[in-house]
Amino acid sequence: MLIDRKTLIKIRKYKSIYLMFVPIAIYFIVFSYYPLILGIISSFRESILIGTPKFVGVENYKNVLSNPLYSEAFMNTIIVNFFTFIVQFIFSLFIALSLNEVKNKMIRSSIQTVTYIPNLLSWAIVGGMWIRILSPTGMLNNILKLIYGNDFNPIVFMAEPRFARTIMVLTGAWKGAGYFAVLLLTAIVSIDQSIYESASIDGASRFKQILYITVPNIVPTMKIITVLGSMNFLRNFDQIFIMGNANIFSKVRNLLCLIYTDGVVNFKIGIATAAATMVLITTFIISTIVRRLTKYDETFN
Repeated sequence: MLIDRKTLIKIRKYKSIYLMFVPIAIYFIVFSYYPLILGIISSFRESILIGTPKFVGVENYKNVLSNPLYSEAFMNTIIVNFFTFIVQFIFSLFIALSLNEVKNKMIRSSIQTVTYIPNLLSWAIVGGMWIRILSPTGMLNNILKLIYGNDFNPIVFMAEPRFARTIMVLTGAWKGAGYFAVLLLTAIVSIDQSIYESASIDGASRFKQILYITVPNIVPTMKIITVLGSMNFLRNFDQIFIMGNANIFSKVRNLLCLIYTDGVVNFKIGIATAAATMVLITTFIISTIVRRLTKYDETFN
């Protein structure tokens, strides 16, 4: 009772602040949680064009689990997104550490802008650009022709399954590295400079300062990036939708593309929502495991 009274007093004291959260709560309830609940309900129904959908229990989930296309899409999603995150993380760490060593403010800002701009562009632009670069008459084939001479036969990179995953990994990492680099650079510049001065007086080289001062101090930011990456692990749709084609779908088509095809193109709403619900649950499991492995909660509590 005493606790309730204290809570009530606090609510009255900060009621103007709590009222500010009401529109935000309504927004998420209407546009996020309500469609989510409708989607979960639809996953237990068989969709029909006219009339009330029929309740089919877990039949849609069984269809998803027994469909080899979903198994293939799941493996493609895991492989492409895992290696995209690894390459993107290493690339962004390299950019952040390199930018911190650039003392000229104008040059550093210019490099930072150039590396961040791809993250602002949509996949419609980025995908179109890379498709053009990798085309038989594109820049990469022209470079290879200069190296190997006129006997070189142009490679249709976007139609070769052996290159498909590598292309998706590298282009995905290239697009997102600037965003991670900004987060890491923000953590680097917030490190107390007196630590570097003390290390310099003790004779530590710049490489050792980076290795033993910079990197350990940005570990919490690395954990945030890793957890954020795990939450987006199964959510890559735009890249494959724009850059994928029938020749390479067996290597790169992911879960969201398959869900889009089933739900929107083929109107199999029940199967699509069942697969989407499973993606949601799998994302929750993956992010929880990553949080435990990185000791995320221990770091920030």
